[in-house]
Amino acid sequence: MSETLELASKLIACNSVTPNDVGCQDLLEQELKEVGFKCRTLREGMYPTFNLLALHSVDPKANFEGDPTILKNNPGPYDASGFVAPGPFTIFLGHTDVVPAKESDWNSDPFSPTIKDGVLYGRGAADMKGSDAAMTIALKNFVKKHPNYKGTIGLLMTSNEEGDAVGGIPFVAEWLKKERLYPDFCIVGEPSSSKTFGDIIKIGRRGSMTAHITINGKQGHVAYPEQIDNACHKGAQLIAALLEKPLDNGNEDFPPTSFNVTNFNSGVGAENVAPGTCQIMCNWRFSPLQTPVKLQRRLEKTMEELGIYATVRYVINGLPFISSKDGQLVTALKAAVEHHTKVTPDLNTLGGTSDGRFIAPLGTQVVEFGPINATIHKANECVNVEDLETLTKIYEEALEKLHL
Repeated sequence: MSETLELASKLIACNSVTPNDVGCQDLLEQELKEVGFKCRTLREGMYPTFNLLALHSVDPKANFEGDPTILKNNPGPYDASGFVAPGPFTIFLGHTDVVPAKESDWNSDPFSPTIKDGVLYGRGAADMKGSDAAMTIALKNFVKKHPNYKGTIGLLMTSNEEGDAVGGIPFVAEWLKKERLYPDFCIVGEPSSSKTFGDIIKIGRRGSMTAHITINGKQGHVAYPEQIDNACHKGAQLIAALLEKPLDNGNEDFPPTSFNVTNFNSGVGAENVAPGTCQIMCNWRFSPLQTPVKLQRRLEKTMEELGIYATVRYVINGLPFISSKDGQLVTALKAAVEHHTKVTPDLNTLGGTSDGRFIAPLGTQVVEFGPINATIHKANECVNVEDLETLTKIYEEALEKLHL
């Protein structure tokens, strides 16, 4: 059994349903400490989220010393401004938490790693404990083979990516800013491949904004329509108006901005009572052609035109970002993928969000690359063992292109 497969299996055996880590980060830390990585746990207050930051450099100017556990409002007895990470600075980003698994839906125990016909089964195999293992072993191999590399390399893990991210990478990103630790490059190990391993590298992501809308009308008996103001009808009018005209046509790198209703609740359960309130939850996935303010203004203008009175709560889940196709990170990773898979990856921004959206605002080039995503969040989640070995080699070669 290879180092990558062995580590991936150990990680899968940890029942780390979000936001719990259950020892996953300890396993990664043990591997990296063997080759001299400085590891620390970052936590925000008493939230159950754990974040592991492991850094390594052979540059004499580097300084990663400090208290091993860093809590917000309890920084510890060290001078935080002393951290120095010489560039180029590359960090791998991942998460050790997984979504729940219903054992009765699986052909095997989801937290007992099972290998059958060259495929590793288990919750998190593809999303993303397989990548966590590949990133960790790639870092180890790189340090062993190249004792005189340039700059700084590291691993950042959170136990709250599949959940609400409280105490996770948003907190760590703010901590990195405070410590003036700005990565130049970030490779996120999310399962980006679609049909064939290596066919897609995500070079950016769309922004995401959710609106929680409560429409107010007037409840009453349906037999007296002149006495009611049906909030449900108003909600339907609003949705139709928002869907009527596309917001934009996208551009070369981003698809058109999309709008979708995710929840619609109204009524008291009786067949003869018109509802006085209606709750709508909706989401926009938007390109750089839009901003949260522009989307909010359009919603509010539409409600004004329709004579709808409502209260709205907005949640900005992330802003759009993109790394240059000709940039150093994309060029290095693309070449490594082509070398080891003989596949030319498509460079796109499709799909949902990832924790990369919190690192990009640091001025960091961010890409996502990992295994095939066909089974993620499903029963019998799995990853091809050979793909895991190839993924380790790809990550290692990307490091070589960036740091040698």
